[in-house]
Amino acid sequence: MNPRFRIIDTPAGYVGIVCSERGLRRVFLPRRAVGALRREILRHFPDAEETGRLMAGLADGLRRYFEGEPVEFDVTLDWTGYGGFDTDVWRACRRLHYGQTGSYKSLAERVGRPGGARAVGLAMSRNPCPIVVPCHRVVKSDGSLGGFSAPGGTTLKHRLLQMEAACQPV
Repeated sequence: MNPRFRIIDTPAGYVGIVCSERGLRRVFLPRRAVGALRREILRHFPDAEETGRLMAGLADGLRRYFEGEPVEFDVTLDWTGYGGFDTDVWRACRRLHYGQTGSYKSLAERVGRPGGARAVGLAMSRNPCPIVVPCHRVVKSDGSLGGFSAPGGTTLKHRLLQMEAACQPV
């Protein structure tokens, strides 16, 4: 079965989601132009089919999230093709709740890799499902932002954290 995708109109712009029969494969962060987002999705998933009825609960949650409402996403993820360390880090990251942050170092410790903060940062940069796997909530031990590889970079990360009112790492 071909992957399916949906474009969701949110207060922050158009968000894309791509799903397989196993679950959510990818989240594309807000874009201003729906056509550009559609082209980007099809560049990564050329055989994907668009549908307006995909994962209604997730679509509603993403709209509410970008309206500033605290949302916890409970959705099955399809991490086919990703390594065990990455998925361990992403699972640990999913335990960071709305308005809460954690450090790269603390996530490394949670997954049994003390001293692996840089490896956690690399795993975060490969996260295919931002917001659902809230990599924007992972900051440096000193509370500074660290990096953010998504479009908009650390400016977007800062905006998301401000929206969630998350100030200090846990």
